[in-house]
Amino acid sequence: MEEPGVVFVILGLVLISNTVTCSSGNGVTVSCMMVYEQGGAPAVFDSEECLQWPSLQNHTPNCQFAQLQGDRRYQEDRISCHLHMKIIPLIGENRFKEVRLGIAAVFDGHGGEEASETGSNLLSDYFHLHYVFKMYKLMGQFQGEFTANDSESLQLEVIKEALLSTIYDIDAKFTQASCILPEAVKNNLLSGSTATVIVLFDGKILVANVGDSKAIIFSEIESGQGREASLSAIELTKDHHPDRADERARIEATGGSVIIQGVPRVNGILAMSRAIGDIYLKRYGVIAVPEVTGWQHISGNDRYLVVASDGIFESLKPNDVGDLILKWDSHYVKGPSSTLAEFIVKTAYDEGSTDNLSVIVIPLS
Repeated sequence: MEEPGVVFVILGLVLISNTVTCSSGNGVTVSCMMVYEQGGAPAVFDSEECLQWPSLQNHTPNCQFAQLQGDRRYQEDRISCHLHMKIIPLIGENRFKEVRLGIAAVFDGHGGEEASETGSNLLSDYFHLHYVFKMYKLMGQFQGEFTANDSESLQLEVIKEALLSTIYDIDAKFTQASCILPEAVKNNLLSGSTATVIVLFDGKILVANVGDSKAIIFSEIESGQGREASLSAIELTKDHHPDRADERARIEATGGSVIIQGVPRVNGILAMSRAIGDIYLKRYGVIAVPEVTGWQHISGNDRYLVVASDGIFESLKPNDVGDLILKWDSHYVKGPSSTLAEFIVKTAYDEGSTDNLSVIVIPLS
């Protein structure tokens, strides 16, 4: 499903006395910076000290995605995707240059849709805010002019830190609401969610993962004369399952246990060891700290980036998805699917997946 239109977000910064003014019309005062330092993005959005920040909402301009409820009673998957966010990075000689940044994520909820809904609704807003505030802090701390090398390395570090802070704050916001037990039970705030988030910037990819959704690059394999083309599937994420040695060690160190109930589960309940939410299992080693795959360059052979919930891989292997991509690109596909994303979701369901299914497909060349 592709939705028309493009959302442009300008994150320009101009130093004026003790205030940073953004080209969007926002301002960051010293008092608002203090609020940010104390409570992060949630505190800024809730504070009267800070001007009203615009909500980017959860639009998906120019983003190809598809979802299917499958055989589940509810659809608990959520996605978020902004592939053409404009930002103003630091460059040499204290000048500014406009470039584009893309951010996309799959949130696969369990025990309800509340955690995944929170993640998808807050991702772009929180990332936007963290980027602005962290860039402001960097400019205030940096003495002298930025060289080209300084600009690139500092820019990538700011984006990475903004992403990590965003995931932390999403979990903190949801967990805080979950701590009020009557409200949590009433509004089903005891649910949880994966969070697999990718950032595309300046020909590079950054991935942060919580749980068992996946991000995969499909790269073209050079074939000899007369041989059919093929794609290799390069997984950028590692599933956080409780029986993974490092995950099990953390769970058991906090007094939890890994019990097999069909599959390995934390205390016999949760089939993943990292998640947004799941407040009742946090004391037993379930954390929302993402595992990060550092910045890597997109090569000329990289064809597609796919972010998907585990429902896709209940019936398909990553290499199977690569085969579907080749079929689609060769116009071999027949049927009602209007996009590659829909073709992947429909095939996974037809092949026997009973879970919610969600996929984001991003062409890289």
